[in-house]
Amino acid sequence: MVLISAAAIIAVIWFSLTAWRRSGRRWRVAVVECLRVALVTVAIVLLWQPETTYHIDSDRKGEVVLLIDRSGSMQTRDVLSEFRSASRQEIADGIDEDAAWARLDGRFKKVDVSLDEGRDGSSDGGSDLGSDLGSDLGGALDRAAERHESAVAFVLVSDGDFNRGRSPVQAAAEIAARSGGRARVDSIPIGSADRLPDIELVSADVPTFGVVGKPVRIPFTIRNWFSETREVTVSLLQDDRAADAQTVSIRGGARFDGAFVWRSDQAGTYALTFQTPVIESEMNRENNRLSKTIEIREEKLRVLIIEGIPRWEYRYLRNALLRDPGIDVSCLLFHPQLPGMGGGGEDYLASMPEDPAELASYDVIFLGDVGIAEGQLTVEQCRQIRGLVEQQAVGLVLMPGTRGQQASLLPSELGELVPVVIDPARPLGVGNGAPASFALTGAGRRSLLTALDDDPQTNWAVWESLPGFYWHAAVVRAKAGSEVLAVHAESSNQYGRVPLLVTRPAGAGKVLFMGIDSVWRWRMGVEDQYHYRFWGQVIRWMAYQRNMAVGETMRLSYRPDQPEIGETVTLRASVMTSDGTPSQADAAMLEIVSPTGSNQSLRLQREDSQWGVFTAQTQLDQYGVYALTLRHPTEDSTVTARVAVQGRGDEQVGRPARRDIMMEVAKVGRGQTFAPDQINQLVDQLNRLPPDPSTVRRIQWWNHPAVLSAMIAGLALFWVGRKWAGGV
Repeated sequence: MVLISAAAIIAVIWFSLTAWRRSGRRWRVAVVECLRVALVTVAIVLLWQPETTYHIDSDRKGEVVLLIDRSGSMQTRDVLSEFRSASRQEIADGIDEDAAWARLDGRFKKVDVSLDEGRDGSSDGGSDLGSDLGSDLGGALDRAAERHESAVAFVLVSDGDFNRGRSPVQAAAEIAARSGGRARVDSIPIGSADRLPDIELVSADVPTFGVVGKPVRIPFTIRNWFSETREVTVSLLQDDRAADAQTVSIRGGARFDGAFVWRSDQAGTYALTFQTPVIESEMNRENNRLSKTIEIREEKLRVLIIEGIPRWEYRYLRNALLRDPGIDVSCLLFHPQLPGMGGGGEDYLASMPEDPAELASYDVIFLGDVGIAEGQLTVEQCRQIRGLVEQQAVGLVLMPGTRGQQASLLPSELGELVPVVIDPARPLGVGNGAPASFALTGAGRRSLLTALDDDPQTNWAVWESLPGFYWHAAVVRAKAGSEVLAVHAESSNQYGRVPLLVTRPAGAGKVLFMGIDSVWRWRMGVEDQYHYRFWGQVIRWMAYQRNMAVGETMRLSYRPDQPEIGETVTLRASVMTSDGTPSQADAAMLEIVSPTGSNQSLRLQREDSQWGVFTAQTQLDQYGVYALTLRHPTEDSTVTARVAVQGRGDEQVGRPARRDIMMEVAKVGRGQTFAPDQINQLVDQLNRLPPDPSTVRRIQWWNHPAVLSAMIAGLALFWVGRKWAGGV
């Protein structure tokens, strides 16, 4: 390219010299030819796209942005300072006031930024981490980087404990990448990485409501953060009066899971408090007490038992439930030797309820040894039962028998709700010559359904001592999503032990599969002690969800029933009109009042018009009791519920500092990790940073307007010059 350019210029010079000689060496021609050479030379040079660069020195100061964590966890006192124990917050505030910042180079200026700055477009001078919304270290770094573009360093002072937003490690990496290495992220971790000596009352799972006269089992968990074994007394207080107490021994660093059994003989709302005494050497004395509320109701549950012939399992179950004052029993008997359906008592139905509202009034449906056949269930009735379970949260108990009638349910819509896979080659089940027994699984040992005794060790012994069974359903395996509570103690196949007691969620409801037909034998020698307790627990467990809040025409339920702070809660409303038909409205409105008194409205969208079901999801971000009020979309009625949000909040005192997080923040942010007493070293590092690069300006002469204008002017002058020289 250089040779071509040089050759072109030489050729133009030679051509101009020739033209000048031919003109008789006239001076006017010489001037015009010199102009020609100049224009061609400039044009050839512009083809090389010449440009000029120069630097403009910046006079702005680089910002050193100091972000200090002021969240609840920073109140932990686990830092030794001048022979005393100081809180993390005190140390962090001391860093902000350290005299070493005065040595910062004049090229920089220190900027103290609230971690809440820029959130929702404003700053209240507080901290992201000191509010109910929790710690958002990543969000704080993002907002600081967005608002301080001239920053050369971000210094994060924190214990590294975050519970909102994305990871600060990711935010630090993006800051370093976006700035091209111009900005760095340093960290100053504060706090001990080891847990403080402490006795922590971790949780107490109090149900939303209970029934008058019925015992309520309340599991609780305690953690011993001392290095040695401690004896701890856990007390249960009802309305600040002692109700029960347990003394347990917990190894160092271990946890203890126990339970209280509490009951009330009167309806009402009760405050239950769980507490442990404060040990003198405990560093955190705020986590030894938990308070919860429970509503005790007068309640009548409705149960429908559908059976073929009155086998012993059916007879004892019916008699046990009839004696329970909290249960209203209806029975439907498809006896092949009777001229019609029904039975001989007032609790018997003459036929399957046809009114959807009447069918939806049952809380639990037992399906015995019945199926789809003439004189039994129809395909449409199976579809209705499935709708009740999935949409109305009705519980379904499957109790197959030796006649194998339930095999005909498998191809129907009900078949999808069965929590196990039945061997199609053995629909009549498997008989045993000798009595067989149950074996509880890990889930079964923890389940409230299988708690035949309040003490876990005694409960295990009770299950081992139960009278055996001589028949069981031919189960191949449990379906995905099912929970196996008990298996056959001896029989197994390629999938393991044969599951016999299995539960599974189905839409809003629950399904229980009982694979034997001799639970009635548990009465041997003890009467109703275990038989009645088991079925009573099953019915109340299944009916619990749909009876959280019940009105004349509406039901309101939520899941989970004991949500943690910030956990997504699914709300489900069943809305009927006063004439018993499902509501056809597009939405229903729910008013939510938080523990602090703030109000918000939530729109529940219609999910199923056949059953009048409306659903929505929300998050409850405050600890305490929320009040919910559901308003009927077309009628003047409401139903209320209370949701107790669990936990002490995300910001807890006493947890170990996340020093690993803080070190990783500095690593990916191309900075360093400093101790709280190393501010001098941090300032020295900052002072050695290179000066802020000057701004580079470029002039591209090949497309500069002045150059283009000069070329046009030169060409015009050349044309005029030729006439002046007599060349045209």
